Amino acid sequence: MNIISCDGVSGDDARDALPFRLSRETAAILFVGTQCNFSHSLISVTNRELADITVALAPSFRGLRDLIEFADERPALVVLDEPTLRNLTGDDRAFLLALEDIALAIAFCSAGFGAACYGDTELRRRAVSIFPLNLRLDVWLSVIRIVAHGGNYICPDIIMPAITAPPAIALAGDGDGGLTRRQHDVMRLVADGRSNKQIAADLGLSVHTVKLHLRNANLRLGAHNRTEAAMRYREART
Repeated sequence: MNIISCDGVSGDDARDALPFRLSRETAAILFVGTQCNFSHSLISVTNRELADITVALAPSFRGLRDLIEFADERPALVVLDEPTLRNLTGDDRAFLLALEDIALAIAFCSAGFGAACYGDTELRRRAVSIFPLNLRLDVWLSVIRIVAHGGNYICPDIIMPAITAPPAIALAGDGDGGLTRRQHDVMRLVADGRSNKQIAADLGLSVHTVKLHLRNANLRLGAHNRTEAAMRYREART
């Protein structure tokens, strides 16, 4: 197994080097996939720009399994690329879904695969975040920050085809199709008439992150704009 930290240093002995590496670096996020998808430059930029988050790369799923078995510390978030998820055995998939104390995310290459993941009942039940690999860097950083801090992000492009009617609203995670707690926080302030800038200040987020939460909340509420989303949110709360 080979774990590569954000500075490019690797450890090959799972039983000895890995626990030491994580003890020193404390990898809060572990990217699992090829360096073609999760390049050293992408990992380095992510680690540098999100200073409160430490990042490492496992080039294979075997690396993740060894990490869980032999490391003293577990990552808070695991992000898998599409090839890794496609090639999982049934046993590996069961192992992955059983990691209930670790947040999971999928970075897809093809929209079709992303949509298939969104329609996967087990992945939905597990609240797996799903987003494309080719996000603009500033959006990528915002999404990673949201997911690393306990939020959930689903790429709107793979949600839209699945929306046939306005969904019922389940707040604070009370259902697979409901708003996440952070989306609830944002919508509560939107319904109070506050601007994105004011919401960002109140919640300690960037304006861009607020916009991402609002966009996802609009989709889950079946709303086409901010005003309609606020109206649907108020109706659901009465």
